[in-house]
Amino acid sequence: MNLLLLDATELDANGRTTLTGRRARHLLEVLQVAPGRALRVGLVDGPLGTAQVLRCAPPTVELACEFDADAPRAHTADTLLLAVPRPKVLLRALEDAAALGFGRIVLMRTWRVDRSHLESRAATDPDLAARHLRLGLEQSCRTRLPVIEREPRFRPFVEDRLDASLAGVERFVAHPSPAAIELAALTPAPHGPLALAIGPERGFTDQEIEMLGARGFRAVRSGPHPLRVEPALVAVAVQLQLLRARATRGG
Repeated sequence: MNLLLLDATELDANGRTTLTGRRARHLLEVLQVAPGRALRVGLVDGPLGTAQVLRCAPPTVELACEFDADAPRAHTADTLLLAVPRPKVLLRALEDAAALGFGRIVLMRTWRVDRSHLESRAATDPDLAARHLRLGLEQSCRTRLPVIEREPRFRPFVEDRLDASLAGVERFVAHPSPAAIELAALTPAPHGPLALAIGPERGFTDQEIEMLGARGFRAVRSGPHPLRVEPALVAVAVQLQLLRARATRGG
């Protein structure tokens, strides 16, 4: 935990809070905090700040918080289009997506997505998803909680709603085909908000790639070998973000 993430409702009028549960256990058992210790904190969808440990009375920790810095926004207009993977993979991918700064996550059913994945608790329980998004924010010192949308039918989503929801956004789809653009050679590099589509473990079908291509998605790959969902998400997203940063600086 690199950032202690709090909800505004957890604070009293003086900025004090008493934590129990997972976060308190982490403070007590992992960080081994003591009164007087300063911690980095953030408000969900709000600013960053500092907390001072006032009292440790296991299983609780009392804190006094002050918030005086803007939260890093990065490109919170970035969108991840994710074909729903196996439940454990999905929850880890949600953490990664939040840590990478995606502001919107669209969970899609594609041809190769198993129906049982769609019906899993990981895909249907918003509270469980939110807990894992928060873990990603805590890791990356971000506070902006991504919005999750669900699209159970791929074709109607792509053909009828995708363009309107991604107006002005540069679009990419991860695809291990030799015909895809090697990211190191991507020209022009992205400048503004982007959308990244990641397929299931067996990848998008050729027809799905064609449908996304017809909506302006450029097929890209991070190397010559196929990757699993999680490393593909991280590898492609990070490379796109680095290319965007370089393009923005004019380098």
